[in-house]
Amino acid sequence: MIRSHAGTRNIAALLLKTRVNRGRCTTLPTRSSLVVCCGATLLLVMFAAAWSSGAATSLAGAQGPTLAAGITAARAGQGQGQQGGAGSVDDGLGHPVNVCALLPVATVASVTGEPLSVAKETDTLSYKQYSCDYTSADGTSELGVMVEAMDAAIGYDAGVQAAGTGAKQISGLGDKANSSILGLDVLFGDVRITVTNLQADAAAEALIRTLQPKL
Repeated sequence: MIRSHAGTRNIAALLLKTRVNRGRCTTLPTRSSLVVCCGATLLLVMFAAAWSSGAATSLAGAQGPTLAAGITAARAGQGQGQQGGAGSVDDGLGHPVNVCALLPVATVASVTGEPLSVAKETDTLSYKQYSCDYTSADGTSELGVMVEAMDAAIGYDAGVQAAGTGAKQISGLGDKANSSILGLDVLFGDVRITVTNLQADAAAEALIRTLQPKL
């Protein structure tokens, strides 16, 4: 709040009339003059305190929106910086999938020739990983099919690095494909499909080609 300067002039005039100097009055030491002097001095002190408080309030009010805007902008910048590194894709599909439903155990058993009869979905939603484990009734045969939709390209490159020299590049399947001891790994844009624990690459490729159009 900004106060009027008229009050300042009036008090200054009053002080001049009573000749206040360093807190003491130089008029005749009558009771009335002392009352006027002390009253004027008290008014000046009160006015100075009130004006300082008002100025501080006005300054804080003026700085408030600017400061708030600065904090908001800083938080927004931090949020943008934490959303992922260069090349990251949060979700290459845009929706969850159920691999066991899209690739039934009967289909997997038929394609692979394995005595598979049990399918169990094991998803990790926070990482956009959707997996199905296929096993035989006695547990002697097992394979897995995984769909990864978060940072798929990064995951694919990490898999190639982990496989080392044992990774064999495969052409004509997806954007990138390789076969290693880790399984058959294929990258379709921002989606990665991996078949593990299946020795026959041809069967693994058939499963991936069956699943990919359904995603």
